[in-house]
Amino acid sequence: MKLRNILLTGVALVSLTACNDYLEVDAPSRQTNEYIFTKESEIKTALNNVYVQMFNNDTYGQTFWVGLCMNNDVEFAANSSDVATETGYQRFECTSQGGAINKAWTALYKGIETANNFIYNLEKSDLYKEGNEEVVQMMGEAKCIRAIFTSDLVWYFGDVPFSLEPTYYREGDFVLPVVERNNVLDQVLADLKEIAPRMQSSKESTVERCSQELANALIARIALQAGGYTLRPNTSDPAFRGSMERPANYKEYYQTAMEYAKKVIDAGTHKLEKSYRQVFIDECNYVVDNGDDPIFEIPFAYKASGNVGYNQGPSCSLYEGTTTGANIWGGSSGNARLNAFYRFTFDTLDLRRDYVNGLWYYQYDGTPIIRADYTVHNNKWSKFWSNTNTDPTSEGATGINFPYMRYADVLLMYAEAANEINGGPTAQARDAVKEVRKRAFPAEAWADKVETYVDNANSKEAFLNLVLNERKWELAGENSRWRDLVRNNKYAEVVYWTYLRYLAVAEEAGGSSDYMDAVIAYDGVPGSMELPSYMYYNVVANPKNTSFYPNTQLQVLDILNPYENVRSHTGYDSYANFYAWWNDGVGAPRAQCLYSLYGFARGDETGRSYIVNNYGQLESLPFPLASASQLPVVRYILPYPNAAIQRSAGAYKNYYGYAN
Repeated sequence: MKLRNILLTGVALVSLTACNDYLEVDAPSRQTNEYIFTKESEIKTALNNVYVQMFNNDTYGQTFWVGLCMNNDVEFAANSSDVATETGYQRFECTSQGGAINKAWTALYKGIETANNFIYNLEKSDLYKEGNEEVVQMMGEAKCIRAIFTSDLVWYFGDVPFSLEPTYYREGDFVLPVVERNNVLDQVLADLKEIAPRMQSSKESTVERCSQELANALIARIALQAGGYTLRPNTSDPAFRGSMERPANYKEYYQTAMEYAKKVIDAGTHKLEKSYRQVFIDECNYVVDNGDDPIFEIPFAYKASGNVGYNQGPSCSLYEGTTTGANIWGGSSGNARLNAFYRFTFDTLDLRRDYVNGLWYYQYDGTPIIRADYTVHNNKWSKFWSNTNTDPTSEGATGINFPYMRYADVLLMYAEAANEINGGPTAQARDAVKEVRKRAFPAEAWADKVETYVDNANSKEAFLNLVLNERKWELAGENSRWRDLVRNNKYAEVVYWTYLRYLAVAEEAGGSSDYMDAVIAYDGVPGSMELPSYMYYNVVANPKNTSFYPNTQLQVLDILNPYENVRSHTGYDSYANFYAWWNDGVGAPRAQCLYSLYGFARGDETGRSYIVNNYGQLESLPFPLASASQLPVVRYILPYPNAAIQRSAGAYKNYYGYAN
């Protein structure tokens, strides 16, 4: 099944095609709730409107994978501005005036409100009260979608105005009270726990619909969110950026996460049988893999919604509105990028490494150009992997599904929770990680890279680091890494070393860096870190081998070992200078290395580096770092948008050092 041809008029969904089924959706003004919720077919139509709220480019259609995917050691957006901006979300500085904040806030609340209205009216339906199985299933789907919106709202904004009651039916004041984040998440968890056992298994449906497995997986994910560390405000001191805290009863949440992730595993309805790359290539070709890794895919409409594969993958500009020659795929922004050093963290035998990390992009005529930059492309998805969506004048709205929940994620959540609850890894926790790694390595390497590797992590801390690393390699581009680090109170440490890594490599390009040895020691790299500063390559004909490159028509680059500093390059005619990040004109690292983490750590052209303390003031960067506890918080929480504060007549206030 693939949802397609979606047309929106105002806030009402007008038409939706799913395979051969045609679903007509009437605007609420044309049909009363009393009529809609007495007929199963009409309820399905109303549910479609709940799903459609996920298609918004201000949330899942684009923004959450690009503009609001915070910088870290996996996902990264370089920035050269040496001043504060209203929209520097990824580098941890913005204001309540930032446009993307208000748009995301509005879209999330619209999604919650649409689900609230559906749930409120369906609860009054005789079909629901009578236990009609399909109607109960639809109730579960709406509650899952509401939980998704709510979880992400809390991730971005912390304590938020919240109610499960539709605004239309609330009496009196329509300014929702601000609710402490764990109270919000507790309501959602209770809601999901009640409905999950009554929902259909994914084997009875499709991963484009919410299932019992998704509900259980969401419970696990949200329980980890609720039990993990988060940035908490000091309400008596709004200028203070906050403190990282977790609830006193956090182990209760981890117990829930372990139990509900285990329910998904025990159901046996999902496996990791297809190769890692094939899961995402299938999504780019509108193939729905029921029973494999995806548990729930946001079902974007074919050529009508969602920019997955436009933001990811190789970039490509149009020429006079089109691409030409062999390039029949149209334009691509390719701006959902990965950290330049991410690819060096993989084991050399890891099959995910060369698939995910894209080292070239395309001109309009299909000529590949090497990407010598501060980032690499995220090749997990790309419109160039599609065999059917081949419009040379197209840009976004690819309709490629996004896997909001995958089985690999559930396995790793189970391992993390079980490790915490049991004070160290259990046999079942190890098996969960091994299942993920077996797909990532050739079978002949399993004894060493899977069995021995996992079994050697014996302590609680060592196994947690192993799990977090596995999540780092498995979930690139899925807006997971910064949340994993926040939940485990490791974000400040990782951002600190991310800054130093870029800075040290830039300074080495200009001579030498006092930070390089420390970076090498932290990364665990033996000897000196010799990056391939000159990368040699040839433009070659396509090998037509999808195990090498998913596109079988465009020319590709044959790069001479892009992981070592190669000096002998016989037979390779072209080269690019990588990591030349020193600005000779000013005698300092280039701006992208100094300012891409501006709201946490930054440098200047005099050679000094600073940390931004918990009051937003600059202090000398602590080095050497005795302990991560020396570091200030990473201000990842966004401010309430100014428009919301004004509408609340002052009831809502910003903290974390944001001015109202």
